[in-house]
Amino acid sequence: MSRWVPCVGLSTMLLLAASPGIRPRADANSYAAHIDQPDFSLGAVVIPPQQVKQMFKADLNRAGYVVIEVGVFPAPGKDVDLYPNDFTLDAGRKSTALRPVSGDTIAEVIAGTPESPTIRTPGGVNTSAGAAIGRTSYPDPVTGRRTGGTVADTEAGVGVGGQAPQPCAGLDCDASARVPAPAQPSHVQNANVISQDLWEKSLPDGKTPHAVAGYLYFPKPGRKAKNAQWELRYENADSKAKLQLPK
Repeated sequence: MSRWVPCVGLSTMLLLAASPGIRPRADANSYAAHIDQPDFSLGAVVIPPQQVKQMFKADLNRAGYVVIEVGVFPAPGKDVDLYPNDFTLDAGRKSTALRPVSGDTIAEVIAGTPESPTIRTPGGVNTSAGAAIGRTSYPDPVTGRRTGGTVADTEAGVGVGGQAPQPCAGLDCDASARVPAPAQPSHVQNANVISQDLWEKSLPDGKTPHAVAGYLYFPKPGRKAKNAQWELRYENADSKAKLQLPK
């Protein structure tokens, strides 16, 4: 006789009340590249690889990413609606314009996502575990700006062969029938740490009347664009801006 215990889904959600971002510099002119628009000023600078290595928990340069610090300064009485996909990095005619990459995606690439392990335990008990990470974003009910949090989801399946274990307690308990709780895979733990670190320092998204700053993470341009002039472009329904980035 064989009996299977239905799979059990375990979900843990951590929502962060704080918005991402770093402290803005004094003004847009404090950045290597800057531009003034009627409704806002924009500043940007490419962070050198050696500095990037010291700033983040993961080696983004080695993983193939470029980090650009961006500061946005709304004009008095104005607000700016920011979204990462409003920015592109142009590295010359021979290169395709690049979009910023989310911290979740970078974390999954760096940490890797091996197949869910199957653990065999005494007494004919087979267990399997899987986990996934993600991020959710939502409007802050107080500030109105978008914020987000890390979502970790773990699923465990248990198969028990032979007779069903009988209820027991203390010394009379049959240890072979116990099913250990699955541990969270190490690659998921690493991905969560990396993703959280990148998100906390990223450029905030959503509408803001205040100066904000943060990092955008772009795939590193190809070798053909090594000596080309890099240009950071910002474009949405209301405005456009271009910044020539010194490297």
